[in-house]
Amino acid sequence: MKVVINERKYRRMALIGRVALFGSLGILLVGLLLTLFGPQLGLLTPDNSGVFFALYLVILLVGLIASRIGFYYGNRYLAATRPDVVLRESLKGLERKYALMLFAGPTNYLLIEPGGVTVFVVRTQDGKISYRDGKWKRRESLLRFWFGRDEPLGDPTEDLNEELQKVQRVLNEQLPTLKIPLRGIIVFSHPRAVLDIEPSPFVVLRADELKDYLRGEGKLKELPASIQRKVRKALGAPDLPRPEPVSV
Repeated sequence: MKVVINERKYRRMALIGRVALFGSLGILLVGLLLTLFGPQLGLLTPDNSGVFFALYLVILLVGLIASRIGFYYGNRYLAATRPDVVLRESLKGLERKYALMLFAGPTNYLLIEPGGVTVFVVRTQDGKISYRDGKWKRRESLLRFWFGRDEPLGDPTEDLNEELQKVQRVLNEQLPTLKIPLRGIIVFSHPRAVLDIEPSPFVVLRADELKDYLRGEGKLKELPASIQRKVRKALGAPDLPRPEPVSV
């Protein structure tokens, strides 16, 4: 499998994560210093106590919001278990005709297969995650939401629909006369994720099930090599590898 990564975009997103994380720590530290030393510095007096505490609450709120942004980008672009690393490890060993596009196409996580194109939405949450009546749920306390490292579960189905539309637009523009098989898969990367999923519009898998699915029941019928080349060119992927020489 060929892996293509847009290093420039990755570094930009990772920088945002670092700035947000360290910035939030700095903001919260300022709030702590105001609390500890405000009276000694004359910043907190009976006359301005209301303004002081209002300012403190604003600093605390901004710090917490910045920390959530930092954790979001940190989980996706800084952590050792970030989605691009998980996908690379999970798909390692696929045939040379596969190309994994990371931050390098119309969507962040894209697999070009011999039989079509697959878009991934990756979630990193652990615990029990359920899908019922079109709604995703994960038991999560308010304390964990504000102070934990996890991002909210959100709606993976809606997110995947949006990513598929981005890819479909490119295919429609670049290959208007061809109908290329395009599908989406929701991937949960945490080893302690427990999935309770009723039939959903998209396939939902744990990361360790992904490769077997693509090689087994989820394998797409291979397209002619000429069409595979057109798909790769449309999505910015390297050309098909040359056939390996047959040993005699």
